[in-house]
Parts: sequence; C-alpha cells; structure tokens
Amino acid sequence: VALGNYFFHTDKSYHDIPSLMTMLHAIELPPSGGDTQFANTQMAYDALSPEMKARISGLKAEHSWEASRRNSGAPPATEEQKRERPPVVHPIVRTHPDTGRKSIYLGNHVSHILGLPAAESDALIAQLMEHVGQPQFTYTHQWRDGDYVMWDNRCLLHRALRNYEMATQRRVLHRTVIIGTAPY
Repeated sequence: VALGNYFFHTDKSYHDIPSLMTMLHAIELPPSGGDTQFANTQMAYDALSPEMKARISGLKAEHSWEASRRNSGAPPATEEQKRERPPVVHPIVRTHPDTGRKSIYLGNHVSHILGLPAAESDALIAQLMEHVGQPQFTYTHQWRDGDYVMWDNRCLLHRALRNYEMATQRRVLHRTVIIGTAPY
C-alpha cells in the first residue's frame, strides 16, 4: 500500500519539473468508498489574510521523495532512491503559468521551509495544510465504474480516502501523469 497516497500531495513535486496534469481511470472499484479528495490551493490562497500572504511570499520549501516517505510513515527511502530523487526547492506560493493566479504549493512531499527554524517551519506547514484542507476548498470524488478524472497539479492537491475495506476489496485506477513546467 502506497501510504503517501492518503495524505494531500501534488504529483511528483519532488522533481525539478513537477507534473502538470494527472489522469485517473476507474477500472475496478470497491462496492462503496475508495474516494479521492481534491483541495483547491488557489481558493485557499485567495482566502488567506493579507498578513499570511505577506509572511509566505518569497518563502521556498524543499520537496523530496525521502520527506514523502518519512511524512507518510512509510519505510525510509533507500540510498539509491535518495540519489535518484535528490531534494528540490519550489516556492510555497506558486503562480499558475496560464492564469497568473497564485496558489499554496505544499503537500506530503515537503520536508521543510528554507531559512526557518525547524519548529517554525513545521508549524507553518501544518497551519497551511490545515487551511488548504478545509471543506470550502475541497471536493470528494465518489468513483463510479469507468470514471475518468483529470486535474491540474499546479493548483490542486489530492489524496485517496481510506473509506473502504482495503484488505478485502480492490480499488484499481489507471494513472497517467503529464510533465509540467518548473514552478515560479
């Protein structure tokens, strides 16, 4: 079980050039549950106070496969995986290259915010992630056979919900990911 899927994330943010888009096609579903939840990080950014927008403007976060594994409680990344996927740095406030809208660019792949003491970094990440996950910014997709869902990783986080019997029920979704552009 890929534990990181159950925490809000954007696909492949631990790459220099993360994903633009992800597509999922429902192949086999449990009788109920197995939903995917999305969080709109543009709406969440827009709802921040002017003080918080000023506080996070210009801040950057380190994203890494190693952090993703640690944050999700998965076994640690191997030395080979660390070499294959070295940490990268992206702005916390990401500007969408097509719309110019700003969003909060964080998620489970984030290790820390550069230039902040560890406790302050952890607290700010937790505060922003709690903000992004509020009901007014989220949509939960209840899968039906054959559904095909695609989304923009530059302004949405997503996570699978553990709302089905994973030990006895299958949830098979075929995934395609399209490479994007470097965040700015």
